Amino acid sequence: MENEKKDPPREEEDDVTPLTDEEFKAYQEKDAKTTNKVLKFFKAIWEAINFFS
Repeated sequence: MENEKKDPPREEEDDVTPLTDEEFKAYQEKDAKTTNKVLKFFKAIWEAINFFS
């Protein structure tokens, strides 16, 4: 009876198109900015921990 549960059907991924060079460059730039913000945030936390320790 437990085997009767089925996963919902997945949509076909045949219609996925690759990114153009411009789109990929924009994605990389956005990703780099986001990563930089996150790293700065954690660096600030680390500096605060070291300061108060």
